[in-house]
Amino acid sequence: MHRPARPRPTKTRDSGWRYFPPENPTIWNVGSHLGAALRAAYERESRDLGGTHASPRPHIRRAHWHSYWTGPRKDPERRRLILKWLHPMVVGTARDEDVMS
Repeated sequence: MHRPARPRPTKTRDSGWRYFPPENPTIWNVGSHLGAALRAAYERESRDLGGTHASPRPHIRRAHWHSYWTGPRKDPERRRLILKWLHPMVVGTARDEDVMS
């Protein structure tokens, strides 16, 4: 299976550079392992394993902007607020089941 890529022009004899459509559509199975991992984690979570704290229910955390402070706390002139984009992530599954990280 090949990775997704932008189409590239092909040099032809008569009309110079040209884009050609693909012969067959490419099918990408996206998230097929993710659903199985979430279902398996949810089944394990529903069983009583003992302990005193509840773990978070398996789910996908939505993508969002997150702000981080950088620089020394005691020097407000060098302290900056930085925004970072956090992609969707899987929460509440075992480490070997994490497929989106």
